[in-house]
Amino acid sequence: MTHYACLFEAKSIQEYILRSGRLRHIVGASELIDSLTGSMLDDVFRELKVKEAVNGEVRCSRRAGGAIYLFTDDQNKRDAFRDLWALVVRQYAPGLSFIMANGEGKNDFEAYTNAKEQLETMRNRQPAALPAGTPVTRYSSRTGLPASSRHSKLGLQDAASEQFGQDVFWKRGSLVQRFAPDSKSTDWPLELEYDPDGELGSVEFPFLADNRYLGLLHADGNGLGQVLINLTAYIKQHPKYFIAVFRGFSNAIQTATTDAAKTATAAVLKQARTPHINSNDGVYPARPIVLGGDDLTMLIRADLALPFAQEFLTAFELETEKQLKELRKPPYPQITALPEKLTAGAGIAFVKSSHPFYMTHHLTEGLAGFAKDCAKQHKINERIPPTVAFYRVTTASHGDYRDVREQELTFCGDPHPIITSLGAYGVDPQPSGLPALADVLALRDLFAQESVARGPARQLLTLIGQDVDDARRRYDRWREVMKNRDSATLNKIDDLLTKLCGKLKDDLPVSEAINKDDAHITPLADLATLLTLGKTPTPPANQPQETSNA
Repeated sequence: MTHYACLFEAKSIQEYILRSGRLRHIVGASELIDSLTGSMLDDVFRELKVKEAVNGEVRCSRRAGGAIYLFTDDQNKRDAFRDLWALVVRQYAPGLSFIMANGEGKNDFEAYTNAKEQLETMRNRQPAALPAGTPVTRYSSRTGLPASSRHSKLGLQDAASEQFGQDVFWKRGSLVQRFAPDSKSTDWPLELEYDPDGELGSVEFPFLADNRYLGLLHADGNGLGQVLINLTAYIKQHPKYFIAVFRGFSNAIQTATTDAAKTATAAVLKQARTPHINSNDGVYPARPIVLGGDDLTMLIRADLALPFAQEFLTAFELETEKQLKELRKPPYPQITALPEKLTAGAGIAFVKSSHPFYMTHHLTEGLAGFAKDCAKQHKINERIPPTVAFYRVTTASHGDYRDVREQELTFCGDPHPIITSLGAYGVDPQPSGLPALADVLALRDLFAQESVARGPARQLLTLIGQDVDDARRRYDRWREVMKNRDSATLNKIDDLLTKLCGKLKDDLPVSEAINKDDAHITPLADLATLLTLGKTPTPPANQPQETSNA
C-alpha cells in the first residue's frame, strides 16, 4: 500500500505578525496564526469529511508552531487537503509566506522523508507576493504593501492588516488564555496609546510612569535539531511508530512550552497587573505574540522582561523533563534518542514603544541565537545551560546583534579593545563558565542605592569610547569618593565585578585577561541598560480615561 504525505510550514511568522506595528493588529495576527493549526485546521477536516487521529484515515505527526505534517493512505484525500488548505491560508492569512510539499512511500516515514527533501529545496525559493504592486497602486503607510482598503482612522491598509483588524481575531482571546487560563481578552492590552473612541474601551498598555520601554522577548529550545536527527535514526529502525512518536514529541514540547509560560505568567505578570475599568482583575503588562512548538515571543513591560525570561527558562527545563519522561513509557521500544530534558535560550531587545517592532524582531532572534551559541560552549554532561542575552536599542536603525556587538559595544582600548557587554548570562544560580544573571542584577541593585552615584557608570561607558585616559582618571576619583562614603558597598561592587569578569585591571572596571575576541570585557553597557529600565512604582489607574469610558 502506498502512503501519501503533505507537509506545510509557515515562514517568518514573527515578522508577519509584527510588521504593522499597531498593537491591535499584532493581537489579531497572533490569534489568527494561533488558530491555523488548531480550530481552523479542524474546520478544514470537517469540510473534507475526514477524521484526524494517530491511527486514523488522516494522521498528523505535527500540527503546531505553524507547521502541519499530514499523512493518509488515500491520494485523493491528500490532494484535497493540499488544495483546500492552501486556499484557506491565502484567504485567512493574506501575505503569509508558506511552503508545501508532497511525498509518497511504502509507509508514512518513507513518504515523510521524500516530502521533506522537497520541502528543504523550497525553503530558499521566494514566492510571488500578491497582490502585486503596479505603477498606479497605492500603498499602506504602515507596511509599504499594496493597499486593499481605506480605514476611517488608519487610512490605507494592506490586505493582512485589514484581516487582523477584524473582531473575530483580536477579540478571540485563545492565545492569552494559554498564558493565564482564567483571563479574558480584555485583561490584556490592545493599544499602546489611549484611544477614547476605540472598541472595548481601548485597553491600553500599562506602562510605568515616565518609562515607555518595552521588551521584545524571544525564546526557543536548545538542541532540538539534534533530538529530531536522533529520533529520525530511531524511526528508521521502528518505522511503524513514526506518527505516534513524532506527534508525541511535538505535543510534549508544545505542552512544556505552554506550561512554562503559565508558570512565568503567574510568578511575574499576575502580580504586576494594573487596574482598569474594562478589566475585573487588572491588565497584564504584556502581550503574547507566538506560543508554538518550542517558540515563545511576546511584548512585555521592560522591567519585567528579564524576571519573566528567568522564570520561563527555569520552568521550561522542568516541564520538558516531566513531558519527555511520559513519552518514554510503553508501548514504544525504549527511545534512547530522547534526552532526559531540554533547556532554552532567550533574547530580549528593549525598545521604546514608538520603535518599529518589525525592525526589532531580527535583532531579538539574533540575541537569542547568540545566547544559545554561548551556552553550547559550556555544556556539561550534554546539558546546555539556559541563557539570556539583552540589548537596549538607542539608534534609529540596527542590524544583527553580532554586528551591534562589534560596532556599538566594542571600543578601542590600550592596547586591546574593550567590549562593554558580557553578552549572554546564565540563568542557573551558579552557571559554569558563564556570567550569572543574578550577579548583574545584584550589581544593578547596588548602583541603584542612594550612596552610589549612577552617573559614573554611564560616564565611564561614554569615556571608554572617547578617551580611555580620562576614563581612568574619572574611575580613580569615583573610587576615592566611594571609599570615604560607603566602602562596604564598594567592596560588594568589586566582588560582583570580579565574579562577572574575572580578575579586574587596577585602573578600570574591566577584566585583566583578554577573551577569545582578544578584548577586555566589562558589563558597563548591560548595567547602564538595567539602570535605565529600573522599576518605579506602578501609577494608579488613569481617572480621566475611566471617566471617558464610563
